[in-house]
Amino acid sequence: MRPKTHTLLAVAAAAASVALGACGSTSTAKLSAGDLLAKAEQTVNATNSLHFVLTSSNVSSSGTNLVGGSGDLERPNSLQGSFKVTISGFTATVKVAAVGAVFEAELPLSSSYTKTSPAEFGLENPASLLSPSTGLIKLLSLGSGATLSGQERVEGELLDTVSYQIPGKDVPVLPDENPSKPVGMTAAIDPSNFQLRSVTLVGPLTSSTSNSTYVVTLTDYGEHVTITLPPTS
Repeated sequence: MRPKTHTLLAVAAAAASVALGACGSTSTAKLSAGDLLAKAEQTVNATNSLHFVLTSSNVSSSGTNLVGGSGDLERPNSLQGSFKVTISGFTATVKVAAVGAVFEAELPLSSSYTKTSPAEFGLENPASLLSPSTGLIKLLSLGSGATLSGQERVEGELLDTVSYQIPGKDVPVLPDENPSKPVGMTAAIDPSNFQLRSVTLVGPLTSSTSNSTYVVTLTDYGEHVTITLPPTS
């Protein structure tokens, strides 16, 4: 028996619907640079904690400068980890912990923490990195001429990159030897969940006459972190 005409039409319509759905599932509308930054800002501000890794290049060899580090950030203003600093050409690793305005460090050759100032290591209080108003995330809303600058693959994740300039005076935590000059910034964002994966800053951060580069990589969104200040000597 031949199928009825309306049955054939129904089958054809269903097949067309499946085909269109398949095509739609493999393509998504590309967000503008501004929208991508805004979504990344919302995602970071919604998380309670992050793990960070800091790397650098072309850092000045004079004075005291931050060159690297890693650790955990807990909202609203806590940090625990270690920083690598150079002091007149010599490199040292310093364990640090901060809660609010209290900053403690375990210096090389020491077995206990002491209260100190982050300025001793060439930076502002890093516990503010998750602050929406004074931390790293505020840079996502300061972009001048933000543009989509391509994609990069990091540890298997394909990230969208957005590049723009920010005022040097607004760079948080890190030093800036010439705040009157703008700093180039590139944000790498995972478009599948809008997690900010890295921030790259290029500018006169450790020297007023040459550019340094700092990269902050962010992972482990919402990991269970409880940070308390260690006992001090």
